[in-house]
Amino acid sequence: MTRSIRLDRHAGRRAPRLRAGPALALTAAWTAAALAASAAVHAEVPPNGGLAEPPRWLPDAAAGETGTSTAASATAGDAARVWIDPTSRDSVANAYLGVFVPQSGVAAGWTGALGSCNAGSTAADYHAATIERVNVYRALAGLPGNVTAMAAASVQGAQDAALMFTANGQISHAPPPSWLCYTAAGAGAAAASNISLGLAGPEAVVAYMDDYGSGNGMVGHRRWILYPPQAQMASGSVDGADGWPSNALRVIGGFGARPDTPAGVAWPPPGYVPWQLLPSVSNRWSYSWPGANFANARVTMTRNGQALGAVSYEPLANDVGYGDNTLVWLPQGVNYGQPAGDTVYRVTIDGASGNGIPASLSYAVVVFHPEARPERVFGNGFDG
Repeated sequence: MTRSIRLDRHAGRRAPRLRAGPALALTAAWTAAALAASAAVHAEVPPNGGLAEPPRWLPDAAAGETGTSTAASATAGDAARVWIDPTSRDSVANAYLGVFVPQSGVAAGWTGALGSCNAGSTAADYHAATIERVNVYRALAGLPGNVTAMAAASVQGAQDAALMFTANGQISHAPPPSWLCYTAAGAGAAAASNISLGLAGPEAVVAYMDDYGSGNGMVGHRRWILYPPQAQMASGSVDGADGWPSNALRVIGGFGARPDTPAGVAWPPPGYVPWQLLPSVSNRWSYSWPGANFANARVTMTRNGQALGAVSYEPLANDVGYGDNTLVWLPQGVNYGQPAGDTVYRVTIDGASGNGIPASLSYAVVVFHPEARPERVFGNGFDG
């Protein structure tokens, strides 16, 4: 049975889910000198998680954008569907404190063994928490928070990919057969997944949404998570007991029908946003619209009514193949720390064209501290 979490302005906080037991300790010793030597490579991984460039996929025009969707697997962990009212401070605070934060406390429960190249599995609750975190981000962005798990074979492929990343101390969308613990299923999953070394499970999703790194100016990881037709995903994680933790979040191959997105898809999104979810590492803000031309688009921003400095832009080159067309900019003057009070950033985008996008559009991002007392910042539907 699919669970559902609805968080509106009158809802109380959701009780944290029951935790899985402590992660199982790995007992197998290293069985190959090469596997042991891979620890030297681990030292080069950023402590906050290494991200590869995002996976690229060009839909077949004849087949449309639905991709290949497979039935959900009850054994993979049934993610809750999440509904949030982004215009309600209470709803967003309840989602962050009652759903998002508890996800980080779910134990991985990894059953594999690195020395014997056993990919194992993670606890069902852990897999569910990872997909559920995707649903929280999507619901905050005004999208359906109803992504469910792919079939067991897809989950196992993602798990195989994660094991390869930890075993080899590196990540790749095209791992070669010479890699330690290589499997064809894992290689296939790696090609279709957001991938991370240094973070696993729900915490990897945070990194994908921030989308830091010199090769991620197109914020492709974020775009796949917020791609409107997403219907199913699979996650594989290794908890890092004998090496760096890792994750493969399969984001290609589980598309469904495209929901209506009349205002496009932005991150940070219009409405209330906990300051903890801002892209503080990358400083990359983005706005997506299918088929839009952003070549002449220009962004201006204000903070509490005061103009911010001129933004800079990530290149639009190679923009195709990562979900919907997207404009990415780096603002000046954004406070990524805990705000003293609710802070309103107004974003205005002028000069975009194509496929029905307005020539000028504007929206407000209200950054707040979820545990602070609410304050009224708008009289037009955004309330405390």
